[in-house]
Amino acid sequence: MPQPNILYINSHDTGRLVQPYGYPVPTPRLQRFAEEGVVFRQAFCAAPTCSPSRAALVTGFYPHENGMLGLAHRGFALCDYSQHLASTLKAAGYYTALAGFQHVAADAAVIGYDARVAGEASDGEDERVSHAAAEFLRGQPRGPFYLEVGFMDTHREFPEPPDDDPRYVRPPDCFPDDERARYDFACFMKSARRLDGNIALVLDALEKSGRSSETLVICTTDHGAAFPRMKCNLTDGGIGVMLMMRGPGG
Repeated sequence: MPQPNILYINSHDTGRLVQPYGYPVPTPRLQRFAEEGVVFRQAFCAAPTCSPSRAALVTGFYPHENGMLGLAHRGFALCDYSQHLASTLKAAGYYTALAGFQHVAADAAVIGYDARVAGEASDGEDERVSHAAAEFLRGQPRGPFYLEVGFMDTHREFPEPPDDDPRYVRPPDCFPDDERARYDFACFMKSARRLDGNIALVLDALEKSGRSSETLVICTTDHGAAFPRMKCNLTDGGIGVMLMMRGPGG
């Protein structure tokens, strides 16, 4: 059996607050993807902060083993970047590419991707990343390929004003159901919708490329959302993450 392509899509600070996990956050493209693949309802990250959790996922080592005990942009780094998934796959004959955010190195060049099709996006710039990833897929990359697509959404600051009327939005149970909390969560929902739209651009491009049936797609996030008792906390809300996969043939 030929080696499958791998498309790894990751978001920022989303936890499980999306439609496939039963939350009132409309993300129709993620819902469709969930119905096409497998939803892991009890997935947890290795740490409730960005770089440690991401580093654990792409190396298979806990943060205290791989060296990523803090944030990459604050001076922390992997002990050995050859342990990164991109390096492992490159050695196995994969063409490796990065679009957008990675947060495992202060400079993505040390990871050793074959190509960087889009730099990191600031808040609200994820569309540039999704279009670049889509262009990569439409370009029929030589296979097998590993494409890592990292989005800034749903990281704070959330976009304003919200699309939904905050009066009819229910925030998570971890904080009071008051006017301020409802408004804040409505803004999170707008960020999640934006994330869903950009993921749709990437998945649709994969389908149109004709290589969807030979590609493993992984969609996850680094840790919980930026709300009380979630991100940066060792609670289910802090380390519980969305994780959905669709295998070759899906």
